[in-house]
Amino acid sequence: MRLSKIFPALVAISVISTPIAGAATLEADTSQEKCVATNTDDSAVVHFWDSLEDDVREQRLDELDAQDPGIKAAIESYIAQDSGAPTSAELQTRLDNIQSGEGLAMLIPEDSTDPALVDPNATEQFKTEYTYDEAVSIANSITDDSAASVLTQLQEAAEASTRTAEIRAEKFAERTDDYNQTQQALKADFQACIDTIDDARPIPTQYLILGGAIAVAIIALGARAWSNSRKTSKHGA
Repeated sequence: MRLSKIFPALVAISVISTPIAGAATLEADTSQEKCVATNTDDSAVVHFWDSLEDDVREQRLDELDAQDPGIKAAIESYIAQDSGAPTSAELQTRLDNIQSGEGLAMLIPEDSTDPALVDPNATEQFKTEYTYDEAVSIANSITDDSAASVLTQLQEAAEASTRTAEIRAEKFAERTDDYNQTQQALKADFQACIDTIDDARPIPTQYLILGGAIAVAIIALGARAWSNSRKTSKHGA
C-alpha cells in the first residue's frame, strides 16, 4: 500500500484519511463500541490508490527516461533487487543531474523501498479502529462527490510541488467516478457498523419506565371502556 507517499502532497491529511479506513471487512465491536477494519490490503479503497500510484510512477518514469535514457530500466532493476543493480545513491545522483525535483522514494513502490528511504512515521497515520463517534463523523462526511475536495487539494499541492504530484492530480481527475464509488461503499460499511452498535445497546431505563407507564395507561383505558360498556348495557336492560 503506497498511500503514505500521497500525504505530503496534500494540504489537509484528514480528507484522505477516510479512504484509508477502507477494508474488505469492517466489523462492529459492540462491547467496545468500535468499528474495526480488517483485510485492508484487499479493500477497494486501497486498490484504487495502489492502481493510481502504479500509473503515476509508470508515466513519470517514461518522462524521466526521455531525459536520461536507461534510467527507467535502472530504477526498475533497483526495485527488483537485481544483482548488479545501481544503488539508491547512484540513482538519486542521476535524478539530481536532470533536475527531476524528486527523491528516489517517490518513484518506488512502498513495499519494495529501501528501509533507509522510508519515513518510519508514515504508517502511524493509518487507522484501523474507529470509535462510534468517529464512525458517525466519517459516514456523515462522505458526500455524493467526495472526489471534488480531494482533487482540489491534489491540484493545489501540485502547483508548488513535483511533476509526480502533477501527474497524480491528472490521473485522479480521470478517476473521480471510481473514487466516489469506493467512498459510497465505505459509507455503507460504516453505517452498517453504526447500526449494529445501536442495535446492541441496551434500552435506556427511562424508556422502559415510560413504556411500562404507557402499557399501564392502555390497560387502564381498556378496563374503563369495558366498565363503561357494562354500565351502558345494564342501563339499557
